[in-house]
Amino acid sequence: MIDLLGAPVARSLNDATRERVARLALEGREAKLFIVRVGGDESDAAYLRGISRAAEATGVGVELAELEPNVPEGELEGLLLDLSADPGVSGILLLRPLPAGLDERRAAACIAPGKDVDAMGDRSLAALFAGERAPFAPATAKAVMELLDYYGYALRGRVGCVLGRSTVVGRPLQALLTAADATVTLCHSKTSGIAEICRRSEFVIACVGVPGFLTPEMVGDGAWVVDVGVNVTPEGGLVGDVDPAVAEVAGALTPVPGGVGAVTAATLISQVARAAERSMREEGNHG
Repeated sequence: MIDLLGAPVARSLNDATRERVARLALEGREAKLFIVRVGGDESDAAYLRGISRAAEATGVGVELAELEPNVPEGELEGLLLDLSADPGVSGILLLRPLPAGLDERRAAACIAPGKDVDAMGDRSLAALFAGERAPFAPATAKAVMELLDYYGYALRGRVGCVLGRSTVVGRPLQALLTAADATVTLCHSKTSGIAEICRRSEFVIACVGVPGFLTPEMVGDGAWVVDVGVNVTPEGGLVGDVDPAVAEVAGALTPVPGGVGAVTAATLISQVARAAERSMREEGNHG
């Protein structure tokens, strides 16, 4: 079985991003990510550390604004609109979920599509779902694609399934896989015969948020399995959506931790560099 480790994928992405940032610097431009965190949810901490490491490795600048959980909706939206208009900011990341009382969709709509590096807004997602060349994809979904590409998994003509239909991972991932010429079934809690669908699949991507949901009996021999789940145990450890025993039948499997999560931050930072390049090109066209 192939261990689909995230660290080498992240290093490869960071190397490419570092070169892009260096080229931007020659043009007098900085790639800068502005992160907005509302309420200080502890589940954000590991992701923020990953972003910090990727930014440090590539030269991308990062600034963080931490707002109180009871921040007025208008204040949050005003900040996002100001950042969208700030030429010194290349990309904006609003950490989610937002505290109760704040409308995530409305907040996301305040982020300019050209700076929406995690593809939160309706305009970013609509372009992705329509099969258009969207500026960015949600970082976790894109990280799965980067990981499969790095390990040489040819998606064209493959038949697989995605477990989970969130707009953060499952649905955008289905769109990305379809664009890569795979045939994808999107499964969810109401899907009938989900075990049989998984068994027939050449690849299975689990993003349901249920520890150990995918068991060995649900996986066909030699299938590639990507575990996007990050579930905190009572002891404070992390486990995925895939039962570790799946390793006995799978042809390839991502670990948790150390798999997709390790790639997500590097993917996000690479999209910040792309946003800076895009902004520079647009300014040149208007100049």
